[in-house]
Amino acid sequence: MADGIHVETDGLNKFSGQVQDDTTQTLESGYSLASVDLSGGVQFGVNNASGSVYAAKQRYVDSLQVSTANIEGYMRAARLLAAAAANVASEMDKTDGQSAERVNSVREALIQAVLDSQRERAALDGHPTTRTGGAEAAL
Repeated sequence: MADGIHVETDGLNKFSGQVQDDTTQTLESGYSLASVDLSGGVQFGVNNASGSVYAAKQRYVDSLQVSTANIEGYMRAARLLAAAAANVASEMDKTDGQSAERVNSVREALIQAVLDSQRERAALDGHPTTRTGGAEAAL
């Protein structure tokens, strides 16, 4: 088999697995524990008619929504990054295998071409080691 180029994809696979694990076991579980359900609205200042309290409540709601969106976006991005790393590793592994096959195929074609060429020269000049004349001078 051809020596070829071999890309070590273990690091990419390890990175992918670690990011997936961290996202699932740490971020997602922590997010689930810390998430705030806003479906019923924010109860902070509900019985207070103060405009300042209402404004603070609105900033609180906005802050919670932005924080939630950021965490969810971060987890989606982490999963995409992990999947991309795994995909790159897989494609590199396939490419290495295909490259090795192509190198072997090219090597076999070159060997066959040399053998065919030697047969042709032997037929024209006699035994390849005793050739004389024009064919050898051209080389």
